[in-house]
Amino acid sequence: MLTPNKLGASSPRGITLLFLFISFCTFQLPVFADIKDKTAEEYRILGYAQQQKGNFFEALSYYTKAIELGLESPVVLNDMGVLYEQIGFRSKAEQYYLQSFQTDEKYLPVLSNLAYFYKVSGDVEVAFYYFKKRFELGEPSDRWTLKAKEELLKIHPEYIKWIVNREAEQLDRELVFQVHRAFSDQVKRSDEHFKRGQNFQRDGKYDRAIIEFDQALGLTPKNPIIVRAKREILLQMARRDLQERSEKALQMLDSGDTNSAKNEVRKILSTIPNEPITAQ
Repeated sequence: MLTPNKLGASSPRGITLLFLFISFCTFQLPVFADIKDKTAEEYRILGYAQQQKGNFFEALSYYTKAIELGLESPVVLNDMGVLYEQIGFRSKAEQYYLQSFQTDEKYLPVLSNLAYFYKVSGDVEVAFYYFKKRFELGEPSDRWTLKAKEELLKIHPEYIKWIVNREAEQLDRELVFQVHRAFSDQVKRSDEHFKRGQNFQRDGKYDRAIIEFDQALGLTPKNPIIVRAKREILLQMARRDLQERSEKALQMLDSGDTNSAKNEVRKILSTIPNEPITAQ
């Protein structure tokens, strides 16, 4: 019988070893899982290579090993279906095709394979279901999408109106996407011009900065940040010009050329704007 003292008696060394063991297990589990996943993926690659060579049974062996290691990929399951169909085991092919579909209902190759599998079997309505799903999920220009459209119309020609409406909706979405993308490109190029302008501004190259800001505004008109930056540059240029003219007038006075100095002051006064400088 265990006494309370024995229950509570734990040596520091024992506790340390226990924590080390737990830490080791906690660390090793992800490592072992990673190795397992990599090994399964290697088997999948080897299986695919054998499949491409026509070595169906060797490919099947590698794929089976990959699945046994937990690689329940829709790709592998679909390939298993293809292999079984090629060697004439249609019931096994159907089983793996359906497992692939259940793993990922949006995996396009298995939708095509299931559709043609049931078409050959004579189950036209089931084939129609997968052809329709393949058409709905595929890219409009993809050749397998186009094939799916042809096949589903052979089964149900009355679906032509549905297809026309769907393709029109897809075209509208594509046009909207292209408009958004073009606008995003414009904003990006505008930002590039704006940043170059800021660099020129920091270097005191105001004329070149203005050119960059104008190009930015050409792409994104009335952008308040760029408008404000251009206004600031115009003010800086005006202040610099005013300072240079003032120094020139003082030099004229120092040299005794009073008349020229007066004329320069008049020019300065005539160039000072009555209204705040704005960026156009």
